[in-house]
Amino acid sequence: MEIYMNIQEAREEIIRSVKAYTARDAQGCFRVPQERQRPLLLMGPPGIGKTAIAWQAAEICGVGMVSYAMTHHTRQSAVGLPELVRREFDGKEYTATEYTLSEIVASLYSYMKESGHREGILFLDEINCVSETLLPTMLQLLQFKTFGTHRIPEGWVIVAAGNPPEFNRAARELDMAALDRVRTLEIEADFGVWKDYALPGGVYPAILSYLEMKPEQFYRVTLTREKSEFVTARGWEDLSSVLKEYERQGLAVTHSFMEEFLRSRETAADFDAYYRLYLRCMGAYRIPELLDGRLTPEETSALKEELKAAGTDVRCMFIQHLLAAASQRMTALGEKTRRLRRLREVLGRYESTGLTPEEFLWQREHERKVKKEYGLLKEPEERVELWADLRLREILDRTDRETDMVRAADRRSMLTKEGETIEEERSALCAYLDQTTDFVAEVFGEETELADWLLGLRRHGDFAYLRFDRPEYAELQDTKSMEQRLVKQIKETEELYETADRV
Repeated sequence: MEIYMNIQEAREEIIRSVKAYTARDAQGCFRVPQERQRPLLLMGPPGIGKTAIAWQAAEICGVGMVSYAMTHHTRQSAVGLPELVRREFDGKEYTATEYTLSEIVASLYSYMKESGHREGILFLDEINCVSETLLPTMLQLLQFKTFGTHRIPEGWVIVAAGNPPEFNRAARELDMAALDRVRTLEIEADFGVWKDYALPGGVYPAILSYLEMKPEQFYRVTLTREKSEFVTARGWEDLSSVLKEYERQGLAVTHSFMEEFLRSRETAADFDAYYRLYLRCMGAYRIPELLDGRLTPEETSALKEELKAAGTDVRCMFIQHLLAAASQRMTALGEKTRRLRRLREVLGRYESTGLTPEEFLWQREHERKVKKEYGLLKEPEERVELWADLRLREILDRTDRETDMVRAADRRSMLTKEGETIEEERSALCAYLDQTTDFVAEVFGEETELADWLLGLRRHGDFAYLRFDRPEYAELQDTKSMEQRLVKQIKETEELYETADRV
């Protein structure tokens, strides 16, 4: 009987495995012998974030990561090229075949040298789609951690991923010999988990409100001889990013545009109709003006009455748009807070090195290039590092010009003032959230809409920076959270019974 987990649960299992597999005793030996360190195999439909959680796990564990799509490799690149060498046995010379270093193993050693990471995750995607000639190599890798005659470096945990055959015609079922060498994590799409990071990530509000009402449309796959239709988490995220840019530039959003991301005609048509309704509601209910504070008291009062009489779909749209607006402000505050914190760290490091500003900034640039080359530097982190370097140069130039010497006290004073400005912005944002909460409570009462608003705020990754609280609604939020957990448990129980019946 197969037990499924969501993508977040799979990430936590990868983290636990990395910690267990890299733990050493007092003598420096691995507590779990390498021959017992079974690779993890993530099996699940495409587009749900299997690669992303491996990157996240590596970042959380503070280890490196190297990723390969196995469908791009031949036996020669994975194992190495054969070469003839002379060997002597019992006084006689023989010609023997050896292999050059595997491209994958070579890249690991190069990565370790350049990045400084001695331990990490080797992520092998589409492992069950390799060619027939690579199958024996894959079995050897899974059991012995070797490509040909070349061993994976110690401290590297193998995480593989694959799509079940029903989602990929090139995929094949792994036999018992392969499955007996791995720990299989069966992963399924979960809208609730995706939603928790989609809002802070700025996913288009209409997508969130649509899926809130129709979660069954979040992930759909129909692959038969007659038709091939699918909707994935990746599709929704890509649609969100491009849709926002189309709107920013005033470009036409056509029905066929939706089908380019949502590869199910039914889902694309349904969301397209919902999107048109969403745009009309945005204008009719004057949401942008409300958020910007441009409504008069009379207009605000009239809007409240309209919303009280609105249907469920409009209410859901309205709350998601409020959350999107709050999310943007929370993300901006969080980014400023993280940047200032990082600037303080970099400045402290500079003051401890004894290097000149030019030497220190060159060193920082070199480190950044190495990280980026090996995929260690994500775009958000790169923006923070570039900003820190720019601000550091400004601070050092200003203090040098004003005092003809580098004075740490002056620099600290400048950063303290920036911190005070951020604190003022935090207070202003909390006041905005208080006002919005009062508005939602007055319009909808202590019902689902208010609970969704408050829980949506709490799920945001930067909520902790706010220190925002409405204790009078704590019971409402707890009840809503309990209901959501209960619904999930009922769904999981039903799936277990369905699986048992099939067995």
